Amino acid sequence: MVLTDASVRRSVAGKRPVLLACLPLLLALSTVFVFRHDLRSHLERFFDHSYLSYYDMAISANLSPNHNFLMFIRQTLNADGAVSYEPYNRFPIGGQGLIALAILPFGDDLATQLYAARTLMLLCFAATALLAYLCLCRLTHYPWIAATATLLAFSSFYCLCYSDMVENEAGIDLLGVMLTFHGMVIFIREGRFRQLLVKMCIALFLGWHVYALLLPFIALGLVRECRRARSVPFRLKCSFLLRSRYVLLGIVALLVGLSLLTFNFANEYIALKGEKALTELPSFQAMMYRTGIDNTQENRHQNPLKWDLFLMNQFSRIGGMFTPYFILPYLGTLRPPRSYVPLSVGVGIGVFVSCLFGVYFTRPRILWATLILFGFCWALPMRHQVKVYAQDFESVFFIGLLLVFFSLILLCLSRRFKTPPLMVGFAGVALIVFVLSSFQMSHFYAPDATQRQKVELSDATAIR
Repeated sequence: MVLTDASVRRSVAGKRPVLLACLPLLLALSTVFVFRHDLRSHLERFFDHSYLSYYDMAISANLSPNHNFLMFIRQTLNADGAVSYEPYNRFPIGGQGLIALAILPFGDDLATQLYAARTLMLLCFAATALLAYLCLCRLTHYPWIAATATLLAFSSFYCLCYSDMVENEAGIDLLGVMLTFHGMVIFIREGRFRQLLVKMCIALFLGWHVYALLLPFIALGLVRECRRARSVPFRLKCSFLLRSRYVLLGIVALLVGLSLLTFNFANEYIALKGEKALTELPSFQAMMYRTGIDNTQENRHQNPLKWDLFLMNQFSRIGGMFTPYFILPYLGTLRPPRSYVPLSVGVGIGVFVSCLFGVYFTRPRILWATLILFGFCWALPMRHQVKVYAQDFESVFFIGLLLVFFSLILLCLSRRFKTPPLMVGFAGVALIVFVLSSFQMSHFYAPDATQRQKVELSDATAIR
C-alpha cells in the first residue's frame, strides 16, 4: 500500500488545515528571533564565528556597483607601497548582494551591521523552514505531519548554528534550494513548469547548491519519461526525450550558470588588467582546488580523502543532523565532534537506508528520491571541499534526508493508529523540541572573548 494513497489519508486538502498546522511552526520559528534579540550578543557571536562571518561580511561590505560588483577577499600591501586587491568571484553575487543591502543603511556601526546581517540569516532560515513545510503538505497531504517533520528536521545543531551566522551558503543558498524544490513539487503536482524555471533561476542567482538538487531530479525525470515511452520506437523515443521538459530544465540551468560565471570571470579578468590568463584567475584556481583537479588537496589531506573515511564522515554528519540540539548535552557533548564517531555513523546509515527503503512506498517517488539524494549529489563531486571537518556547514544540505525520514515515520504511524489527535500531539512535542533546542543554542557561546578574538574584531572593523 502506498503511504500517501488516498485510502490511508485522513487529512483533507484545503487552506484551513494548512494554515492551522502552520501556527505551531510559526510560533517555533519566532523563538529564534526572541532568544537572539540582544544587540550586544552579535559582537560576542562574531568572535565565535570569526572565520565564516568575517568572510561573508567582508565580501558583502565591499560589493558595490562602483567596481562592477566585484567581490574582494584579500587586500595586500606590495613592496613598493601600493595596495592591491584580490577578487574572488566564483560565487553568484545574489547572496552577498542581499547581505550588502541589509548592512548598507548602518554605515560604520559594526554591531548594528551584524545585527542586520544576522537578522537576514534568521529570516532566510525561517523562510526555508516554511517552504519545506509547504512542500511536505503537498507530498504527504497531512499538514500536521508536515509541521512535525519540519520542526524536528530544523532543530538540529547544524541548522540552528549556521542560521545564527553571517554565512551565505548555509543560509541564503539553502533557501534557494528549498525554493527550487517547491517549484519541483508544483511542477509534478500541477504541471506549472514556468514557475519552476523562475524559481530555479532565482536560486542560481543565490548559490550553486541548487545544481545538486537538479541533478537527481532531471536524471530521475528522464528515467520516468523513458518508462512512459517503452512501447515507442527508438528514434521516436529519442525525439520524445529531447523535447522533454526535464531536458529543457537542464539546458536553462546550464545557460544561467554559465552566464553568471562568465560575468564574474570577465569582471575578475578586467580587474586584474588582463595580467593573468583565464586558468590563472583566483576564482578558476579555487574551482580547481575544490574539485581536486589540481591535486593540491590530495597532497595535503590524503587520509581524510580516502573514500571509507570520507563516507563515514558524511554519515556522521547525517547522524548529527538527526539529533535535536537540546539532547546533545545529555549525550556528553555540547556540539557534534569534528570527526565521525561510530554511534553517529550508525544513526546516519540507518536514516539513509530507511529513506531508500521507504521511497518505494511513496508517491511521487521522483520528489522523495530527489530529497534523499541531493545532499550526496553535492558531497561526492565536491569531495575535496567537504572533506575538511571544519566545513560543517555542508551538513545542512542533508536536510532533505531528515524531512523524508520524519515524514515517512509519521505517515506509518498515521496509517497504523488512524487517530488525527495523535498527529496534533506529535506536532506539540516537535514544537517543544525545537523551542528547547533554539533556547539552548542562544546560550551556547561564552560571552568572554579571547585576546586573539578581540584583535580579529579590530581587524574586522576595516571590512568597509
